[in-house]
Amino acid sequence: MEELGWTGFAIPKLRRRYSVLTTGLILGSLWEAWHFLINFWSSGDSSGALSVDLLLHSLFFSVGILPAYRVLMVWVYDHTGSLLVAILMHTSLIISNVILVPMGTGEHLVTWSLVLAAALWGVVAAVAVANRGQLSRRPLQRGAM
Repeated sequence: MEELGWTGFAIPKLRRRYSVLTTGLILGSLWEAWHFLINFWSSGDSSGALSVDLLLHSLFFSVGILPAYRVLMVWVYDHTGSLLVAILMHTSLIISNVILVPMGTGEHLVTWSLVLAAALWGVVAAVAVANRGQLSRRPLQRGAM
């Protein structure tokens, strides 16, 4: 249901004024802040002790993965106009995190987070290069929000 707000409301409003990249970075930062506490709280074990590995994973997930993924979500939404596709993208990220994180431990989990963040930013860069530096399909609509 988050995507009703992020994609259904915020993206169209921000896209009237900003590029796909800027819109994605703005919403990615907000999305990061929105999820950071949940990710931080989930970094503990059943006794409440914080695991450094889980804490680092949460930090890299929030700071590295979420903003890059949001930029890609904005780009996909800009090209499809489909809220359903955004919901499916969000769901796939959640499911992959729920399935993969419990399988990882220690350094492997932190490494996975760093590799995924680098890969996502690499995809953002590749999409930008493939589109001659323009992530937007439609021209920006200048005007009041």
